[in-house]
Parts: sequence; structure tokens; C-alpha cells
Amino acid sequence: MHRLNKFAMLPLLLPSFVALAPAAPDSPKPEDFVTVQKGTLPIILSAPHGGRKKVPDVPERVGKGLKNFQTVLDTNTAEMTEKLVAELEKALDGKPWVVIARFERKYADVNRSAEQGYESDKAKPYYDAYHSALESACKAVRKQHRRGILLDIHGNGVHPGAICRGTLNGKTVTLLKERDGWAAINGKNSVLGRMEKLGYKIMPPGNAQNTAKEERQFTGGFIVSNYGSHTAYAIDAIQLEFGSILRNKNTYATTAKDLAEAIRVFHDSYLK
Repeated sequence: MHRLNKFAMLPLLLPSFVALAPAAPDSPKPEDFVTVQKGTLPIILSAPHGGRKKVPDVPERVGKGLKNFQTVLDTNTAEMTEKLVAELEKALDGKPWVVIARFERKYADVNRSAEQGYESDKAKPYYDAYHSALESACKAVRKQHRRGILLDIHGNGVHPGAICRGTLNGKTVTLLKERDGWAAINGKNSVLGRMEKLGYKIMPPGNAQNTAKEERQFTGGFIVSNYGSHTAYAIDAIQLEFGSILRNKNTYATTAKDLAEAIRVFHDSYLK
């Protein structure tokens, strides 16, 4: 009687075994490292330095030849912005436009020009993903509302209990000044004026002369200088530098809630 060789079945079994092997996971895409929300309000929120994700296959920046080179995390600025979004949606019954970087600043700094913001071609898609979303938001707000405010959320450790204003000393809010004067920037119904009324220390303070210079380190980076209303984007832009005390794990939710109220007052006074 013919005996079946037990190894003769092996080629027939192999395909079934291979089919059961788990599929390789998809490679992460740059868009997976940027949180984007399309909005209905003339308000854009940007948080470029709160990301905590490592970017695969991208070397860390070394900053050779750059002045004021930074790679540190602006702790809890992404989380504070998320809380701010939720509070604004309740306060204004609408959605702000939102762009939040989830990648670590050490791989790409989107608050710098492309020439200074990344050093590897592999980092370029992550940088571009952020600015593509921010550019789209500015164009959409301009088209839909004809005016808007971009608030660029940062953290500073130099003035831990204060919020520093950055507008390139008024340049990035050119249209707002022309329409409504300095009161829209530092007055009682401005974003920072309202925060001051709520008890926050603002630099420069609301009672300072309009010619008072902003803190030298925090006058505004690439985002406000590139998208502010002195440019073709025509969106008034303010960099907000929150001190470490205002954004620690126990305080950032309260700061966000107060900021939402300040933005609501500004919106009702200057954006309707």
C-alpha cells in the first residue's frame, strides 16, 4: 500500500500560515502629527511648540549658526489650547480654526522660517503640514469673515506669572489698529485687556503708552510675522507667551477658561 509522505503536505500548508501573519502597520504620515480643526468663527488658534511625539527617521536639529536656537517643549500649551477650544465652542456657539503641532520641536520648529525651522529633508513634510493648515485657515477666515484674529499660543519661563504680548510692536495687528485703534489691542475689551481685568499680569501692561516696547525676547516669531495683517493674509495676529505658573498641570485649565472669556469679549466687540 502506498504511504503518503508527511512532508508532501508542507507546501500546501505554508500559504495558510503566511496569510495568518499580521500585516505590517502603515507608516505614520505627517498629517498624523498635526491636529487640525476647520472652524466657523473668525478666530484661529495656533500651538506650535507643545508637541511630544518623536518623528521617525528624522534627526534632531542642532542649530548650527542660528541665534536663539531652541528645542525645548512649551509645556502644556497643546493641552491648554485643547481646553481653550472646548471653552470657546461653549462661549461662542461655534468652532475656532485650530492648528496644533504634535511633533517635538527638536525635529522641526514651525515658528521659524523654512530655512531655520528644519535641517533634514525628511522633516520638511511635517513643517509643511503645519503651515499648509495654518495658511488655509487664514485664507478661509479672510474669505468668509473679511477679518479675523490669529492667536499663537506659547510658553515662557522668563516671566513665570505673566503673559507677554508679541505683535512686532504693533506691526502684526496693523488692520486692527487702523479700524479700532490701540484700544482693540490693550483696552478693556481687548483679549489682553480683559485678561488683565481678570487679574493676570500683562506685559506690556494695559496702561502703558502705545509706544511701549514689547519684551525683547517675545515680540513675535515667524508665525505672526508671516500671517499678520501687515501681510497679504490680512489676519491680525498676536503671539501670547504664557508664564510657567499659568500653564502648569494645576492651572492651565483655568487659564484657558479665562482666555476663552477674554476672546469672547473681544469677538463681540471687534469681530462681529
